[in-house]
Amino acid sequence: MYITHIWNKFCLHRTKIITTCLFLLLSIGFTSKSYAQQKGKTSTIYNLSNFDKKKLHYGFQIGLVSTPTGVRMNENAIKYDNSGQPQDLLTVNPENTMSFLLGFLLNVNLSKDNHWALRFSPNVTFYARNFTSEITFKEDGSDIDVRDLDQLQSNTSLDFPILLKYQSDRRKNHRLYLLGGFTPSFTVATKQDSPTEEFYINMKKFNMSFTWGFGIHIYNKMFCLSPEIRISHGLLNVADNTQESIFMPYVDAIRQHKISFIINFEG
Repeated sequence: MYITHIWNKFCLHRTKIITTCLFLLLSIGFTSKSYAQQKGKTSTIYNLSNFDKKKLHYGFQIGLVSTPTGVRMNENAIKYDNSGQPQDLLTVNPENTMSFLLGFLLNVNLSKDNHWALRFSPNVTFYARNFTSEITFKEDGSDIDVRDLDQLQSNTSLDFPILLKYQSDRRKNHRLYLLGGFTPSFTVATKQDSPTEEFYINMKKFNMSFTWGFGIHIYNKMFCLSPEIRISHGLLNVADNTQESIFMPYVDAIRQHKISFIINFEG
């Protein structure tokens, strides 16, 4: 089975998956609250009281990733006839899709007051991107060929976010935090669902993104649950014009962005 078919199904059921994750988070929160109420309304049980005193924290993460992609067309590549009308015209429209990530994390405490930390979270992300292309060739002012092409592209990427984290004072069993930093990314595998290579939308394997986000620590008895939202802005133009493709000369720039909902499990 072609791998992109799997991610299409995953995309179709993303509402159910997000709903299930939110339900699990709410269930854990209500369970902790009910347990505390059993001990008395005026008493508060501080779970993992020595957690923030540790220099290093390890854990793993899972997440859903939305991958908006920006494409800017190259107007200089369009050929015009003597009357000033475009002789050929191409547009590439990326469609937003849902992807999946799985990774590890390392949290290094930088300050004695436990407010500043350095966070590494290498992960592997399975992207699915869909490009809808329209190309029209004209000869003597009449259309001779019109093709609408749907190109489904799957990428496996290794991401290495290096983030500075600032966290608030702990309030009972909760703590808010902010993140900011940079994310180098390396594409290690690409598959494209397209008739021939001449229609490929080619992208470079390396990208660098500015990443920021926020989250909350929820201290449980056995581990710290940390749901967070990250937003990454692609800083590099990843359009690869070095390969043979009738589309790529019309593409001036491609920038990849990400919006991620991640659940971290720290011990």
